[in-house]
Amino acid sequence: MKAKEYFEGIRAEVVKTDRAREMLERMRAREGAKAQSYHAGGGSGYAADPMDSIARRIDFEGRLEKRIAAAEEALDEACEVLYGKDGRGGLAKLKGTRYADAICMGYLQAQPWPEIADIMQCSQQWCHELCNAGFVYIDKVGWAHVKNA
Repeated sequence: MKAKEYFEGIRAEVVKTDRAREMLERMRAREGAKAQSYHAGGGSGYAADPMDSIARRIDFEGRLEKRIAAAEEALDEACEVLYGKDGRGGLAKLKGTRYADAICMGYLQAQPWPEIADIMQCSQQWCHELCNAGFVYIDKVGWAHVKNA
């Protein structure tokens, strides 16, 4: 697998996980206390059991926790490629921290590109160029070499 494909896969998983977390928060918010109505009738005719929504949320939360654990493993591995096992190696040591930082923010943290450009004090296009150059370098010298640098 090429470096760009690998990091794009991680970015996609980070985005999906963030969306799932937001959905979980909305589910929790719906479970909150509801005002009691004392009006006769006027209901929708549907008697929903509040425990059903809680059970669905708990089930979803369990699946999300597994997904988060898997994503964290992938993020840890990717961080080793970018910064080495001790945080002082990897792509950052071999090619430069700007390359590793651009990939980290753009792909591992899935930050918006305008925000990354602002943080790095360069254009969005240059951020993409840094990432692409980093990917080419990883593919050229090999994953193991970069990770163990």
